[in-house]
Amino acid sequence: MSLKNVSLRRIAPFILMVLVLAACGAKPVTIADLPVYPNATALNPGDDPIADTLVENMAQDAQIRTSVGVGGSVEQKAFSLPADASWDALNKFFTDELTGNGWEAGMGGPGGNIAGDILNQVNADNDLFQTTMFSKGKQVLTIMRVADPVDPASLYLIISLSTN
Repeated sequence: MSLKNVSLRRIAPFILMVLVLAACGAKPVTIADLPVYPNATALNPGDDPIADTLVENMAQDAQIRTSVGVGGSVEQKAFSLPADASWDALNKFFTDELTGNGWEAGMGGPGGNIAGDILNQVNADNDLFQTTMFSKGKQVLTIMRVADPVDPASLYLIISLSTN
């Protein structure tokens, strides 16, 4: 056995450890880093009541986290969707885009797949409100397709990114 092979065998575990630690230390994404569904139009605070509600949600979440003394954050964004944006198309788009970038379907952890299975069952029976979740590191992304209860042809996408 050559000295070169022995040296490589000794340092290989350290190289692997460095790569794993580098992956763990990756910066969390922001909502601006996430893919946007084709032809979805962002709703802006001050112009849309849904966007205004999401801004209030984020402020309340920040207040609660501060008063309890825990870190983390929630970012939320809303979009109007084209009329032909079916749940299946939306779910496929985000599954393809996110799993290709290191996200896993579900909430992560031991119960993550169970939650995903329950959501899939609920989604099948409800055309007005469907939800899926993805996780990556210390982040959980919730994707919701919501139909306006007054005008079910008006569809919205709400994205909520929780970072712990």
